Amino acid sequence: MHRTSSSARAVILAFALTLGFLRVPLSQSAPPDKTKGFFPVSVWYPGGKARAPMLETVTPQSRETWKKDIDQIKRLGFNTVRTWIEWTACERTEGKYDFSALELLTDLAGEAGLRVIIQVYIDSAPDWVEARHPDSKFVSSNGVAVESQAAPGFCFDHAGVQDKILRFFKAAARAVKGKPAFYGWDLWSEPHIINWAEVTYVGDLSSVQFCYCHSTQARFREWLKKKYVTIDALNKAWYRTLRAWDEVEPPRFGTILTFTDYIDWKEFISDKLAEDLALKAAAVKSVLPDTVVTSHSAGPGIFTRPDWSGTPDDRKMSDSVDFYGASIYPKHAWTIKPWSPTYRSSGLDFVRSMGIGNGGFYIGELQAGYGVFGMKMSMPVVGTDIRDWMWSAVAYGARAVNIYAYYPMSTGYEAGGYGLVELDGKVTERAEAGGRVARVITANKDLFLKAQPARAEIAILYNPLSHMVGGQQSFTGEGQTVGVNNLSESLQGVHRAFFERNIPVDFLHVRDLGTARAAGYKLIIAPYPVMMSQPHVKALADYVRDGGTLLTEARCGWVDEKGFSSPVIPGGGLHEVLGCREIELTPLAKTGVIEVKVADEVIPLLKPGDKLDSLFFEESFDVFGPASRVLATFPDGRPAIVAAPFGKGRAVIAGSFLGSAYHHFKNPNNGKFFAGLAECLKIAPPVRVTASAPDAVVEGRLLQGDGYALLFGFNRGEKPVTAKFAVKTDGVRAAAANLETGEAVTVARDGDRAVVEKALKPGEVWVVRIDGR
Repeated sequence: MHRTSSSARAVILAFALTLGFLRVPLSQSAPPDKTKGFFPVSVWYPGGKARAPMLETVTPQSRETWKKDIDQIKRLGFNTVRTWIEWTACERTEGKYDFSALELLTDLAGEAGLRVIIQVYIDSAPDWVEARHPDSKFVSSNGVAVESQAAPGFCFDHAGVQDKILRFFKAAARAVKGKPAFYGWDLWSEPHIINWAEVTYVGDLSSVQFCYCHSTQARFREWLKKKYVTIDALNKAWYRTLRAWDEVEPPRFGTILTFTDYIDWKEFISDKLAEDLALKAAAVKSVLPDTVVTSHSAGPGIFTRPDWSGTPDDRKMSDSVDFYGASIYPKHAWTIKPWSPTYRSSGLDFVRSMGIGNGGFYIGELQAGYGVFGMKMSMPVVGTDIRDWMWSAVAYGARAVNIYAYYPMSTGYEAGGYGLVELDGKVTERAEAGGRVARVITANKDLFLKAQPARAEIAILYNPLSHMVGGQQSFTGEGQTVGVNNLSESLQGVHRAFFERNIPVDFLHVRDLGTARAAGYKLIIAPYPVMMSQPHVKALADYVRDGGTLLTEARCGWVDEKGFSSPVIPGGGLHEVLGCREIELTPLAKTGVIEVKVADEVIPLLKPGDKLDSLFFEESFDVFGPASRVLATFPDGRPAIVAAPFGKGRAVIAGSFLGSAYHHFKNPNNGKFFAGLAECLKIAPPVRVTASAPDAVVEGRLLQGDGYALLFGFNRGEKPVTAKFAVKTDGVRAAAANLETGEAVTVARDGDRAVVEKALKPGEVWVVRIDGR
């Protein structure tokens, strides 16, 4: 029986720390430049028409055939090829590596003047692994061992498997060492515990968890030893009577007693995924120390939950690589309607925010063609889509855009979908549109690489624990749908209020509370704050005491990180900060009403009599602070929104979930409630947008460099509109030019702002360089 080698893992993780991975929480210091002076704009192409993660076998004809594709990719305007390697194809026999496809493609790319990024797949594995390590199979929480069919491979926690995988990474690095075209890696595509396999025979995948093999259980015990030190401390936390560490196992179901064990298990899983990624990064950097290492999630983490089996924490993963990112599929086959502008914006802002410490993020996969999933099809993807999606990524601070894929999927349940060109090689108008954008990015890469998104003065707190109330028995309340991502909807609703006003916001992970970065925000909004660790509660109190403004919602700090209810709600002492405590909680079958009762500086966009939508609960308060103010009430007069000073700052609490209500029902007053605090704090949008139509959806984004700004104007609506964009500049004079055409743009002045104007068609993007003088 192989056991996880904790000593070997510690050595490699120590090496990862020396490389800068698994960093401490973020400070306010300027992010490092990890780009090596290059901005990759790539298409996924492995040589031939095999769909990822599969590979074609190299033949005498491969060079000629692949060269035609490579040359076409170059002619279109892309500067990089994103190829892939896969464990099954590249190590068919143990210890005998075949990277001939990688080597040939890298040489061909170099001849064409393209760079190469390598995607590594170890989620499918050669069959010899099972013969060599029969005890390395994934095991579900109900005790079923997963038989690999190439996918999903074998458990990385098994010492023998882990050793073989890290050797594979090092061998791949040696294969491209010294090749000028090689640029960097994506070490893990869409990380999960189980990937590329729907193992439904083990049970209901919505409730079955992974991995319960002996190796992962041993690693979990080591994690618990670091946290609790003694078995007695663990027993106290878990309400157990275990006699020794080797009796400890992960929880398999929930009980009425406690769910601390489940919280520990899920925290371990997200820590483990980040550590696994760091191990892979350390492996390739042991051969190529200066290489760029990246990875990307299946989608922005704002739309996922940590209690979904094997889901990564984007903030933790960002610490393990130079750049982390996400797959972006706005017209995926799962839905007929494409992503809405607000949905996509919140996702991009989330990915950007989780990687702030890296100075940018990667779009690991950007949809190239229409989506396919069996008989499910998406709407067509056209050139204006590709153009919009690419420029949106750049406008939000991406440091690479990787389009998936050059050819449509040639096989599998996605056959025929997601291709930039046709399967016979015919070039599409969307390929040409993407290539034109790529040319502009490449020609102006220094402008993009030396600029950052406009600094946000507002942070929306991302607290993964809020997903975990009740543990495995997380029943929903009245008016809630089972399986709905309540935290995500609250985050999206709050974000929407500022998106509509072009006010930039960051998402702040709770692990960054108490840092200089957190202290730099004028306003922190904590939506859906129902479960929060005591150190994070204290950090919020300190933030307000030191002069910050906090806005939060119902049942703030109700349950702590151990699953224990606070004796007073708001919990952890926040009732003192907020000047009130919960006196009554009433569930809502549908939406309710909150009515503004007074004019107040913290709600300048609302007036007495205005009504807001409430959702899920009505939490009324006993208001005890001498300076506390009741701003709004429920229909029966119970206090619903309370504001209070605390220390040098102030805090506001709403006794319902106004962010989620805004996400669902779009009551303008809910948006004004959140946005009003920006006006109260004199937070102005870096780009002021005025449109010719009152119902227009026009977004202005800004990248700011030294003495220049890059303005991105997007018409997100379905009607033509003329829009004015007013941008603050350093000097009294300003010059502007269309970055794509080079044509001069007329600049007017409005105080300290340069104003440019453009008639925009539906879906149109306008990119302008503005120089202040």
